[in-house]
Amino acid sequence: MAGGLAGMMFLPYYKHIMTVLETNKELKRTVKGISHQMAYAAGGAAIGGIVAGPPGALVGSIVGSVAGYMTVDSYNSMVKVLREMSDSDKKRLVKGVQELVGSSSLEALTAFLGQQVNRELFMHFVKEFSSQVNAGG
Repeated sequence: MAGGLAGMMFLPYYKHIMTVLETNKELKRTVKGISHQMAYAAGGAAIGGIVAGPPGALVGSIVGSVAGYMTVDSYNSMVKVLREMSDSDKKRLVKGVQELVGSSSLEALTAFLGQQVNRELFMHFVKEFSSQVNAGG
């Protein structure tokens, strides 16, 4: 039992990381990405509808959707990827963040994230990590 508890010691730190990510403005781009694609689809539907009526609206919305998809940054929810990781990947994430911060305390993580340059380093690390996990690495 004690071994099981010791193996779960990373969870409070992991939960704090997730809280930081869920409240981060950087992740708001997910909504912007979706809005970007919706605007392209709506624009394509409108133009297609004006040019060729209902069939044109259908084709225009498809073309607009594809154009929106091709021009928007990836917005696959990083938080979703991180939440669905295995416990071993969560431990690797926590270890990497602790190495970046230089401490394993939650207070040190909070202080670290108080500076813009550190937030950018943190976000870069987490993005790279989630990309690796998402790609199966």
